[in-house]
Amino acid sequence: MQQLYDLFLKTGLRPFALMSDMHQLEEKVTRSDLSTLLILHLRGDLTMSELASEMGAPLSSMTSIAKRLERKGYIARATSAQDQRVKLVTLTQQGMNLAKESEQIMLAMLGRLEEAFTPEEMEQFTRLLIKAAKVFQDRGTGKPREAKARPVKIQIEE
Repeated sequence: MQQLYDLFLKTGLRPFALMSDMHQLEEKVTRSDLSTLLILHLRGDLTMSELASEMGAPLSSMTSIAKRLERKGYIARATSAQDQRVKLVTLTQQGMNLAKESEQIMLAMLGRLEEAFTPEEMEQFTRLLIKAAKVFQDRGTGKPREAKARPVKIQIEE
């Protein structure tokens, strides 16, 4: 179950978007924002670099997300006491509440899967989803490809 939760969180898969409760949350924040809040909820306070690594995003993109979440009152950023160059990201109570609400929605949906599948089917389903995610990450060939630099357009809401 935890593997599925992590898979959906880290890869941005959106099976939870099928639930109307999740639509209401996504009206408040973007999927990236929600993933950030969930990661902070699961992992605790993180530095900006650690958070970017967890999200699989460049630090510049993570900084934009963090600024947006800070403006909305979901996170607080503070300078680390150990190193003045490091920014520590913490959930506010409002951010914690939103992360918990999202987590409950996701766990309810995963619970529905557990009810529908036998334990063996659930294990097989999990293995297949993880395998599919790896295929998509590897571009499906299993062979290394030449990396071509392509610009990626990211919409950032101000």
